Amino acid sequence: MVFTNIREVRAAANKHSITECKDLKFKKNEAKRFRAVCRFKGCQFLFFVSYDRSINRLQLKTLTEHTCSQHWRNSRVRAEFIAMKYKRTIRCNPRWKLREMRATIREDIGTDVYQSICARAKKLVLQKTQGCYVDEFGLLWTYAEEMRKADPGTTVKIKVDRLNPENKPLFQRMYVGFASLRRGFLQGCRQIIGLDGCFLKGLCKGELLSAIGRDANDQMYPIAWAVVEVESKDSWSWFLELLASDLSLGEGSGWSISSDQQKGLIPAIASLLPAAEHRLCARHIFCNWRKVHKNLEWHPYFWECAKSTTVMKFNHAYKKLESRNKKAAQDMVRVPKEQWCKAFFSTMVKCDSVDNNISETFNASIVEARHKPPYSLLDDIRVLTMERIAKKQEAASKWTSPFCPKIMKKLEINAKESRICRIVTCGNHEYEVNHGDERYKLRLGAETCSCRAWDLSGIPCPHAITCLVYEGKDPVDYISNWYSVAKYNATYSNTMSGMDGPRQWVPVNLDPIQPPPFRAMPGRPKKKRRLSADEILQKDKKNPHKLSRVNRIIFCSKCKQSGHNSRTCPTKNAPPVACATSVRASQGPTGRGRGRGRGSSRGRGR
Repeated sequence: MVFTNIREVRAAANKHSITECKDLKFKKNEAKRFRAVCRFKGCQFLFFVSYDRSINRLQLKTLTEHTCSQHWRNSRVRAEFIAMKYKRTIRCNPRWKLREMRATIREDIGTDVYQSICARAKKLVLQKTQGCYVDEFGLLWTYAEEMRKADPGTTVKIKVDRLNPENKPLFQRMYVGFASLRRGFLQGCRQIIGLDGCFLKGLCKGELLSAIGRDANDQMYPIAWAVVEVESKDSWSWFLELLASDLSLGEGSGWSISSDQQKGLIPAIASLLPAAEHRLCARHIFCNWRKVHKNLEWHPYFWECAKSTTVMKFNHAYKKLESRNKKAAQDMVRVPKEQWCKAFFSTMVKCDSVDNNISETFNASIVEARHKPPYSLLDDIRVLTMERIAKKQEAASKWTSPFCPKIMKKLEINAKESRICRIVTCGNHEYEVNHGDERYKLRLGAETCSCRAWDLSGIPCPHAITCLVYEGKDPVDYISNWYSVAKYNATYSNTMSGMDGPRQWVPVNLDPIQPPPFRAMPGRPKKKRRLSADEILQKDKKNPHKLSRVNRIIFCSKCKQSGHNSRTCPTKNAPPVACATSVRASQGPTGRGRGRGRGSSRGRGR
């Protein structure tokens, strides 16, 4: 074998070491001489290369066979080699765990590596990837123009920051609202929008704000999204201004906004959409309320209040909680009940949901994309949305019912509940319906029931189904048109067009955008969201063989009392108790103990 330079020699030796699972030691590593031996004691392997004048090259002079077995440790498998071999895997999955990485290397190469080497290899790949992040920020101007070309009418706004007029622009915010998604939402979705924000988890930190609608099958429908530097009143106001302009919301009259208690979102909605109904997620309100009031017996009363469809039902549930804990009842209504209780919701939008899970579903569907820089993140969301529209079109073509499947299932549940209802006719299509201990007034002509469940959701309640069947009518005909397959098809008939790759784009004559300055947060970087108490309990329930520690009573190993452990024991700093011998001495000759006989003078207390 002939080599051009010493780098080729080292590469050949490393390749032999890794391929054959042998650990080599480079005894000579010079420009014109190279000698490698096996680290295994007693092995006769020798790999010697030296300069040959006749050919003016480095030539292999000696190569002997190994006389040892396979090595499980190999110093030639270094961080640089691992980074080169697995760079694609690490880039696609930056959260690749080190123990899984070690297991993969062991299976592929047959060598055990230290966890620190895997950590260094990941760091090398991610540091090189940071250079790609800079390049991706430079594509944003052109990417925005290409999105406008692919879908005419699309709104793309980029906000940059310049420290000085001579400096290059720094990325701050970017809003994306496709015209096809906007048309689909306005043609087939109800007038309710879910707003939420989630953290970006890549090298470039920030927040992703999203606006999500509900389609006719009561599933999520993405409307618009934006990447911002931080979640605040200013960023939410900027996002809502663009969204309101795209959807022609005006002051929000006739619209409902559903959200969590996001930073700055409540005042932004109050100033930009003052006429809109603002609903808050009851689950988040419950989590905050439960942090103070932890008694499990009170928790069902909160949900009874939240899901009450009439004011009288709410008052009844509130009084039951107040009779058990007045402070808990007062704290529950600190957040205006008009924002989280069904009894006070508007019946115009035909949505009775008390949570904002529709937005959480969208955040969960893009969890992998949230580790990427803005261009890759936004393009992944575009591709996922485009594929989703095509899949929904294909699924709807197989439906035979005039209404969507989830709605038909809800109607079936109400139909089963209607079996226990008894009606009294009042004439003129009006009825009194007895449902257990309750009684409701129903008017079929106005399609309304005093329980307000039909009015809120647009799906006939058990009382309405009983009366409709009594008159020989089909309850399906009385479902709101918002849930029809025709509305569903109108929503997903607006398909999104594909786009060319970056190499086919026409460059834009603008200064390339630079990434924002890195903000180092205090403490160790957190990879997972902090779970609430009920989520921990639900997580433990997934393992039927494990007993949850939530609400478990603990006992102290020192004083044997409940409610604390040995570290927080109140007797920890108590004065020491007198020794046993002193106690016996004070008791006199009648004291009993485990020592020597009664009255003995041979002991420590003598």
